[in-house]
Amino acid sequence: MSVYGASKAAGEDAVRAAAGRHAIVRTAWVYSPHGQNFVKTMLRLGRERPELGIVDDQHGCPTSAADIADALVAMALRMTEPGAGGHDALYGTFHFTGMGATTWYGFAREIFALAAGHGHPVPGLRPIATSDYPTPAARPKNSVLDCSRLRAAYGIEAPPWRDSLAACIARLCPQFLEQTA
Repeated sequence: MSVYGASKAAGEDAVRAAAGRHAIVRTAWVYSPHGQNFVKTMLRLGRERPELGIVDDQHGCPTSAADIADALVAMALRMTEPGAGGHDALYGTFHFTGMGATTWYGFAREIFALAAGHGHPVPGLRPIATSDYPTPAARPKNSVLDCSRLRAAYGIEAPPWRDSLAACIARLCPQFLEQTA
């Protein structure tokens, strides 16, 4: 649907063509205390503006980068066990996202509910439609991924996204509050 999507598909095709046995992990709505992401943007904007309009008609599963790292390590360890090479179920394309779905608006509400417990300012939040927030790239209405193949092959299941978000907010809020002091 976009140059971004086409480049991701081309990358996956290149891995499949070059790597023989491989594991590709697709994810979505990734956040972390590091880098640029929705959680950090919300906290910053929450300090700068009294009200935020947040898209409420796109659905997905917020995913902690720390949870992704844990899942990848567990997969790598399982793939290197003696005899794992003969288990075809361990190879191919898998999905991994935080457990549970929400909208960007629901995600933002939870970010600020958790941040408020750390003394972070909470702006007014207003749900808006995708059409009210135009972006250069079209965004899917539903980014929820089926993670059952990863669970069946590796026994890996992400924690609920709200639990992982709480850990992220606990790390981020002291940093954000120091920046405003």
